[in-house]
Amino acid sequence: MKKLGAFLLAGAAAAPGLASAQSGVTLYGVADQYMEYVKSGNKHATRVEDGGLYQSRWGLRGKEDLGSGLSAVFTLETGLALDTGTVQQGGRLFGRQAWVGLSSAQWGAMTFGRQNTPIYYIEGQASAFGFSPYGPLGRLQNSGPAGSSLTARADNSIRYESPELAGFQGSLLFSLGAERTSPPRDADWLKAVGLTYGRGPLWLGLAYERTYSIGGVADADRDERAIGGTYEFPWLKVFVNGRQATRWNPGQATIKDRGYHVGVSVPVGPSGQVLLAYGMQRTVGTSNRGDQASLGYQHNLSKRTTLYANASKIWNKGQANYTFSNFPNEVSPSGASNPQGVMLGMRQLF
Repeated sequence: MKKLGAFLLAGAAAAPGLASAQSGVTLYGVADQYMEYVKSGNKHATRVEDGGLYQSRWGLRGKEDLGSGLSAVFTLETGLALDTGTVQQGGRLFGRQAWVGLSSAQWGAMTFGRQNTPIYYIEGQASAFGFSPYGPLGRLQNSGPAGSSLTARADNSIRYESPELAGFQGSLLFSLGAERTSPPRDADWLKAVGLTYGRGPLWLGLAYERTYSIGGVADADRDERAIGGTYEFPWLKVFVNGRQATRWNPGQATIKDRGYHVGVSVPVGPSGQVLLAYGMQRTVGTSNRGDQASLGYQHNLSKRTTLYANASKIWNKGQANYTFSNFPNEVSPSGASNPQGVMLGMRQLF
């Protein structure tokens, strides 16, 4: 059994390029569980939940050397909820990823199946808290009326990832969506492009995605744009991320959400780090807005095992109803309550 690479630590476990690291099949995964106290208005609860840093998962990643620098690669990845022992992503066996393809250090990688989108990788890497439910990306930027949730994965998709050239790397993804034979033929199609640059302490990324006729409703489209970056100083790492989501529904007004977040991670001794982040998202043309502040600490007991503690709060303004850690707010004609919470958890990689 082999350890996960650095991409898993950044929340991007199995990109096509990573799969070509060496021959054979690797079993990998994350076991992440936490206890939290969460409160919103007069509602409160103490509970055990899954995925305080990364959602629990297990997967198989493989590569076969075909010669001349060409390899056959695949990834099968299942999302889990350790608190109940159930499968995530609507009960799909390999709901996080399921793809196969060819990879070459010279020509890049072409893969087919259910795959993570370019915006998923870019937003996750540009977030101090990743997709944690206690970070602005996990529960603020990807929960607006227009975005509803990040388009993180695409079924029936074809993805090309270029080789790295002078620090630049690009990716293209096209999903055939529902593969309908009747109108709308473009139901749940997705077209996406991503570009990253990494040299020394600087990393930059941007992505654009367009989803068509969502749920089989003609012209019910969504447009998502993201830009992010990190810079690593000797004493801290800075994260910056911005995102816009636009949703068109036939016969209804266009909805546009726009937000950003900034964060830092500060090393504390040889095994710990403190995380700070602030994020804001608003619905354009309205007074609806959410602000979130997050504080965290992580302590590595080993390369595989981490203890962590996080605290966070969201302030809802206007008619915004951003929830915290999937905990329902109290809603009245004057607006929604302001959720807050604290958690203690443990994550182990295998």
